[in-house]
Parts: sequence; structure tokens; C-alpha cells
Amino acid sequence: MSRHHDGAARVWMQGGRLCLGVGADYEVGGFFSGTVQVDENQVGLYAIQVSQQQAPAWVQSRPPGTLGAFVRLRSDTCVEYGRAIGSFDTQVPARRLEPGVYEVMLQAGDQKKRRAWFYKRFCLAGKDGEWSVSGVHRVEGTAEWRCDE
Repeated sequence: MSRHHDGAARVWMQGGRLCLGVGADYEVGGFFSGTVQVDENQVGLYAIQVSQQQAPAWVQSRPPGTLGAFVRLRSDTCVEYGRAIGSFDTQVPARRLEPGVYEVMLQAGDQKKRRAWFYKRFCLAGKDGEWSVSGVHRVEGTAEWRCDE
């Protein structure tokens, strides 16, 4: 993975809700660098950002210096788009979903204080109550991303 992120985020529909989550593994750097499994570690979420066309669509994060319980991420955890997350602060309230290309970044760390950031660019198609998630592709020779057919 790049230093932009350490693992792949997951995006799917579940019961009409847009779910944001993490893949099964992530890369760790340092002397013992390699791939580790999310479910074998205590991965705690501290921020989530969703954007569309490089504009924030929803941003929540744990207040700096907050101690105590955190949101533990597992490979099957669904963080529902727009839903308040525990003691997190909302920096950008969830915008109404509309079709298009989105990006999500889930920023987390594990019990060994290793960074665990998960990222995905995806396409949302359809309308309220009938959304579907698909992949995206880059338009050759440009910086533009489009939904897969």
C-alpha cells in the first residue's frame, strides 16, 4: 500500500443503508513491516471522511485527547453513512447522497500504536432507497474518475 493509506476500505449496501468498513488486512511499517489482519488486532477508529468531487460529504472524528472507549473496527463492521458515531464530533454533517464518485477514508490505529488508515474510491448509483455501489475507473490521460458500467 501507499503511505496515503495502509489498507482497503469496503463499501456496500446493507438493508438500504450505505455501509463503510475496512478490508481484512493492512500494511504496517517499521522493522517488522508486513501485512497484519484486522480481526487479529484491536483496530480503533478515530476519524472518518467521505467526500464527493473533492468536497467533504460527511466528516466525524474523535475529539483530541479523548480517553476511554473507542469504535473497534473488524472486517465485518458497518459504519453507517451519516449516523452519529459514539462520542465523535461532527465536523461536516452528512450531505444527502446523490449518484456519483465518492471517496472514503477511515483513520484508525491499533493496540501497538500503528497507523491503520483505510481508503476506497467508489461509485454510488441509483436513488434514495435504491442505491447500488460499484467500482470506478480513471479516464485515460486525465485526473477524472468515472463510474464503471
